[in-house]
Amino acid sequence: MVLNNQRYVDLGLGTQRVKCRVHDNFKLIVIADKKTVCERFPTPLVNRLEKHFLNMSSVVPEQGIRISEHLREWVEEFSIVQGSVDRNSFKEGGTFIGYQEDTCISIVFHVIKQMYPNNHKLECVNAVNVLTECKAELLKMVATDAVFRLKNSLLSIHSDVNELMEQYFNLRITSLVEYLEKMIAVEGKNKIGVHLTLATTHSRLLTDRDVDEFNQRLCEVKNKVEIMSLSLQQFQTEQEYTREIQVFLRKEPGASNKTVLLVQCERGEDNAKLVACARHMVEDELKERRREEATKINIFIVFLILLNRQTYGTKFVSYCGGDWKTVHIDDIRSLEYTGMLPMSFVIGKQIYELFEGYQPDTKTFPTHLVCQKMKFTNCIQNAASRLQDQNGSEERTYDRVRDILNILQDIHYSDTFTELLCQRLAK
Repeated sequence: MVLNNQRYVDLGLGTQRVKCRVHDNFKLIVIADKKTVCERFPTPLVNRLEKHFLNMSSVVPEQGIRISEHLREWVEEFSIVQGSVDRNSFKEGGTFIGYQEDTCISIVFHVIKQMYPNNHKLECVNAVNVLTECKAELLKMVATDAVFRLKNSLLSIHSDVNELMEQYFNLRITSLVEYLEKMIAVEGKNKIGVHLTLATTHSRLLTDRDVDEFNQRLCEVKNKVEIMSLSLQQFQTEQEYTREIQVFLRKEPGASNKTVLLVQCERGEDNAKLVACARHMVEDELKERRREEATKINIFIVFLILLNRQTYGTKFVSYCGGDWKTVHIDDIRSLEYTGMLPMSFVIGKQIYELFEGYQPDTKTFPTHLVCQKMKFTNCIQNAASRLQDQNGSEERTYDRVRDILNILQDIHYSDTFTELLCQRLAK
């Protein structure tokens, strides 16, 4: 609208409308998801706008697009199982957690920028090295059950999957505390810097007690490390969340100058927009902090997102690019807590073989008896409840569970009892 040689636009909030004066060169740019535009935008509004479809292919040169096509073929062969009647039974989104259509080209774009920081046109790069690095990034997002299917995948027809599996287990993170230890050890060598991570998991999120145990373990390894834990579901407004982020960033660091912010979110597939918004707000606060203070900070921010195992078909995006690292951790609790055997030992074994002893490869893995004790302790109540006494007495069930738990915790008889129980189960 033009009035007295001045341009005006209508600004609306709900039913309120206000005329606002704008510059002569004012342009309005609306950025929205294609599906949202088609389903929710009024048709007259869409017709009045000049429309452009923007994706990562628009900013990546032709060589990068060719690399992404090879990477997409590798992802498809990695996911599909040979002889599967339904080729959609195992999809890319169920193999690579948070995988979307533009994930491959996004990874190619960010890997090229990291490997060739001075190559602003992103051209004339070593395609083999870029593709290898992109595959390593994708392996960090792989679900463990997909690795178990790898020998039966289409990729196994023309590639050495054993080498790929070995690479996966070398990169695999067995627990969140292990990842924090490695991140602080490697990234924390620099006294300054901000380290951002988005971690996905299928196990239940951490409680306050779990966070305290993590803090104690980190302090034993890396002097004093302070952990602040938040849940996105605990906030009612954006202002409350922003205030907590500001409190964390302005908090005086401890003696080790290392602080960790852990932001947890349930049902990530339903809260994809909430997670993305929370990430951008953290980035905005970090920029504001850098402008306000000349001194640098050394902090670690981890977003821990709980996802359903059937994540394909959702809008959740795990790979963020930029300063963010992406990892998938099947079980965020340590092996000592869960009693789970190392996946590198379990793969290719029969069920009865899992109750036989094994020699841990490293000191980080608990012994065979410790794993079996934890396993029996975690499942004894469920197992005992399936037994039915002839007289139907519930007290007998309670007594049975109490007696078995007492034996497993007894320092004199627990090892012998566990060994005998494993021998019976192995037969």
